[in-house]
Amino acid sequence: MIITFLVLSLLAGFIVSNEEIIEYPSVHYQAAQDNWIDVDSQQELVIADNSCDSELYGTVFGFLPYWVNQAWLHYDLISVLAVFSVDMGAGGTITNSHGFPATFATAMDQAHANGAEVVVTVASFSGSSIHSILTTGRSTAIATILDLVNSTVVDGVCIDFENVQAADSDSLVTFMEDLRIVLPNAHISICTPVVDWSGSFNYSELAESCDALMMMCYAFSGSWSTVAGPNAPLVGWGSSPESSSNMAWALCDYIRYAPDVHEKLVVGLPYYGHQWETAGSSTHSPAGNCSTLFYTALADSAETYGALWDEESLTPWYRFNFAGWNQGWYDDDESLGLKYDMVTMAGIQGVGIWALGYDGERTELWDKLEDSFGEPVINDMITDNLENCFQLYGPSSYWHPYTENGQYHTFFYTGSISSGPDVNWAMWNFQLPDSTDSYYLESYIPSTGTASVTYHILQGSEEDSVTVDQSAFSEQWVSLGGPYYAANGLSVTVGDNTGTAGQRIVADAVRFTSSTGIEQFSDDLFGQFTVSASPASSFLICSPSGGHLRVIDVCGRVVTENNLQPGALWTWNDSTPSGVYFISLDGSRGFSSCRVVLLK
Repeated sequence: MIITFLVLSLLAGFIVSNEEIIEYPSVHYQAAQDNWIDVDSQQELVIADNSCDSELYGTVFGFLPYWVNQAWLHYDLISVLAVFSVDMGAGGTITNSHGFPATFATAMDQAHANGAEVVVTVASFSGSSIHSILTTGRSTAIATILDLVNSTVVDGVCIDFENVQAADSDSLVTFMEDLRIVLPNAHISICTPVVDWSGSFNYSELAESCDALMMMCYAFSGSWSTVAGPNAPLVGWGSSPESSSNMAWALCDYIRYAPDVHEKLVVGLPYYGHQWETAGSSTHSPAGNCSTLFYTALADSAETYGALWDEESLTPWYRFNFAGWNQGWYDDDESLGLKYDMVTMAGIQGVGIWALGYDGERTELWDKLEDSFGEPVINDMITDNLENCFQLYGPSSYWHPYTENGQYHTFFYTGSISSGPDVNWAMWNFQLPDSTDSYYLESYIPSTGTASVTYHILQGSEEDSVTVDQSAFSEQWVSLGGPYYAANGLSVTVGDNTGTAGQRIVADAVRFTSSTGIEQFSDDLFGQFTVSASPASSFLICSPSGGHLRVIDVCGRVVTENNLQPGALWTWNDSTPSGVYFISLDGSRGFSSCRVVLLK
């Protein structure tokens, strides 16, 4: 079977990847080295009570390093407080506790008082030491961690083993399984790399033993970079849309190798950034000396020199000329908010913070956390390729992430095959508001698709099929028909056997529209307004009595609106993409709406 997969992939032309191999450094280790302090010489820190009784919908996993001031933490906006760190040596014993637990005593009490869980971070950054911990020192290491948890007020442990060797992958899984056995009710988490190039972390198996995989989604740029740039770009900044240089690609990478990991994944994001000496004032300028700075310093500098916005990475930056050009790149409340949106949209467990205290007494990052996680997530009408309702099947290496022109910045593609059963296929399920209802379905076709593919719509034991030439509908929504009844389940699949080898199949988003209460095109809907024929590239709308007119997409977003005067004509033909829309009118005779299909 392995030979068959290889031959099929070679025929399709997708066995060779152009992914950039970039080994990102250990940020936690570098931060510990740069910020080393003598804990015994510290003055007592004043802890302020900044709680405001917020309820969180999603995990906020905050690392609290021993070197930061704890004065301004908002404990009600933290789900898991990870005190950082105690160092573990090759034999499995603690080599430096960095003042734990005394250094964190007040913070741990405050976290518990606000309903958060507290975990101690056990760290090792040496591949050879980690190998010893996982093998000859395993029983000692397990006993050491058990004692750390049982002898203090912590609720569990976060394992921060970085530079794990590929040969130790199975041993790491076994180690975490052993931890779960001795700590059955504890909160257990593990730090995982933004991209696991060495194949050391088996995400799916680790997730079975862990409450959270804390993905370290930062350090895309730093002192090793040849150009100044963003620390955690949401998109862009690679040599191509298939580059591993941004958060969107990294999330796709997790999902293709562990499609079931959503509920365990916590996306760690940076409260720090970098300032470089640069050769010029523009983005992508060659970089010289680099300083790593906390958010406070970067935000203050942006206010001084003027904050700029990089449309490529969707992050802020600033520049100034002092004996040559300098640039600072970081994340602020706006850029973090976009990342939070991606996390909540995808149904991922939550976000992490590296590190608490790096924002000092500024409050805007706390405010954004409360905005993003202080209310329940409202499910929209789209199942995107990053969501927990979407799943990839078949060899993971044959699915490729693409981070440009997707519905939410990303999509996957694979190569088509000419015969035999599907080797790779994708499935979309839906979080439907009413399982007794029926729904129209549409698929979004991003650019670069070249195959003619068959979408299979599954309604319980019944199946309908719709064939779509993806090359003919670039960046458009395409109808998959309907209404389809959901009482016995509703899903959509697409496979790679198209009858022609070597074409590109793209898999992005599928959206649904309830058929209940939706009138199809009508020349006179309740006498309130008339709409010219649908489908069409533009619509002529008229209402004898007038009223407030809105055009709404299937996610419930208002595309445009207009106060229509009695008897006046209004033409809607703006730059809105093709798809299904609803035209509604609030008039003197009540409310009415109709469904139209816009084709460009």
